[in-house]
Amino acid sequence: MADRREFLRQAAAGAFGLKFLRKGGKAAPIPVSPNVPLFPDYIEDIEGLGRGVSWPAEEGQAPPVYGDMFVMESAPGPETVINGKSYVYFGGTGYFALHDHPDVIAAGIEAFRIYGTHSATTRAGFGNNPVLLECERKLADYFGTEDAVHFVSGYFDGLIMAQALSDKYDVAFIDETAHFSVKDGIAAARKPFVTFRHRDPEDLTRKLKAELKPGQTPLLMTDGVFPTFGVIAPVPEYVKVMEPYGGIIALDDSHAVGVLGKNGRGTIEYHGLQAGERLVMAGTLSKAFGGHGGFVVGSKALCARIRALGIYSGATPSPTPAVAASIKGIEIVKSHPEMRERLWKNVAAVKGGLRKLGFETDDTPMPIATWTMGSAEDMKKAQRTLMERGVAVAYLKYVGAPAGGVLRASIFSEHTAGHIEKLLSELSALIKR
Repeated sequence: MADRREFLRQAAAGAFGLKFLRKGGKAAPIPVSPNVPLFPDYIEDIEGLGRGVSWPAEEGQAPPVYGDMFVMESAPGPETVINGKSYVYFGGTGYFALHDHPDVIAAGIEAFRIYGTHSATTRAGFGNNPVLLECERKLADYFGTEDAVHFVSGYFDGLIMAQALSDKYDVAFIDETAHFSVKDGIAAARKPFVTFRHRDPEDLTRKLKAELKPGQTPLLMTDGVFPTFGVIAPVPEYVKVMEPYGGIIALDDSHAVGVLGKNGRGTIEYHGLQAGERLVMAGTLSKAFGGHGGFVVGSKALCARIRALGIYSGATPSPTPAVAASIKGIEIVKSHPEMRERLWKNVAAVKGGLRKLGFETDDTPMPIATWTMGSAEDMKKAQRTLMERGVAVAYLKYVGAPAGGVLRASIFSEHTAGHIEKLLSELSALIKR
């Protein structure tokens, strides 16, 4: 583990030339040295994912060759095959179960036949094709913006926003439990950054007063929805705090797009706000839309700045079939708002059932329900027992989770009442043992 972490540290340092880290309450320059931890402790947890679960072969089947690793052997959906066994599946983030929708698959296959795997060059030269351009038009239309830029992964949302806005801010302020892609992205932008307490506008106010010099402009970067607990950022409060400084807010809204708001436009719409030059958003197509790749939507000027970045001009775009599938996913989500209504109904049923069982959970329409049960070992055992009974939920030690981790259920629009009852009844039986 130490060797891998050192490799990652050196690779990141070389690629990004990181110069700033918060130190002693200030945004201060740092040297790149072996003593500077550039990656959080979550790296140490990677090797433990999927461990400790025994997979007995079903009668008449050969034992799986995957050892203790979780291997998905079907498309993710309300019922999913993992290690040769079908489960009622409450994992992942396929909120509308579009990843195996026949129209989504057909769109990908047709694009594969016409355009091949991908353009095999960057979009700054010959790498554009009609599918990529249509995807950006669909995104701009869906979110009601002038333009949109699609790129290979939502993990780059933070990096692209931070770099595209780099000459418009002096110091970045980041929620302390922001997704590590947000933290990695702002660090790679080579600007000083400061963390503030999770979802705490008052602490943000204090940090702005303490850290900004006269005339400096702040950038606030945060998740719109935090992935471990599914809680929503208090964006209206942030707008009020940032306004006196002429500050900019940049949201990684990967979990909220398609899900929150009347039209599924995410956290900004959920709060009744409008995106603009000082309220910028990015997202992903890999979750609610059943597709692939990250995106930023906004003005033509902002998108032009993104297209001038090295990450845009130096990277091969997403596979063309996956982008074509994404377009179909956008069309389905836009034309079927009843899917979102059904999703919200399922969310209320799961969260209400969890509260009846004695677990604390919020009442937002976000399709992530998270709870704890004793120690880490208790929760690992609970996950194993639920899977033995045919229900798959996630055990996570992820950003924002307590030291022992959490159990998390992701809820889909296509979960039936029977699926939800199965989850709640098996969990009820488990806690009564």
